[in-house]
Amino acid sequence: MSYIKYLVVALASALLSAYTALWYAAPATAEAPHSVVRPPLTVEQSDGKLLIWGGWKTQQGYEAPGTNAIEIRCERVSGRCTEAYASILHHTEGEDLEAQVFDYTIQAWSDTEVMAVAERAMDCLSRHLLVDLRGKQARLEWSQGAETSCNGDEGAAVLVGDPIPLVQVD
Repeated sequence: MSYIKYLVVALASALLSAYTALWYAAPATAEAPHSVVRPPLTVEQSDGKLLIWGGWKTQQGYEAPGTNAIEIRCERVSGRCTEAYASILHHTEGEDLEAQVFDYTIQAWSDTEVMAVAERAMDCLSRHLLVDLRGKQARLEWSQGAETSCNGDEGAAVLVGDPIPLVQVD
């Protein structure tokens, strides 16, 4: 029976030593930075419905810090698009998650493109969504509407996406 006590103490010491050595070599705490993957770039249309996945990469204007991901669903019959937007910001205190929803009214839908507008979606700025159906790409522009007293920062972004990581199966 006394051997079991020594064995348990030796095993616990070995596990604690191994864990401590691994932690010093590569600490993995909740505050440690980790990678964030955007959804793959997807623009799919079928039966009067449109699905878009990816994230916005700012090309002009203010670029919000962090990594974002979006999903846009459009229905030709209803004349509406809905964008779900999420952004994660890493900083010294931890991480912040922001989520928003934007509702668009479809202005035009042809075999080659979809154009939609979310009026005053960003305070006094309107969001203009331009989707190239053949090129499977999208562009977002935000600008002032008819209101001239708006002091918002105008800009533009393109749709980007991360490749799907391939998992090797043994």
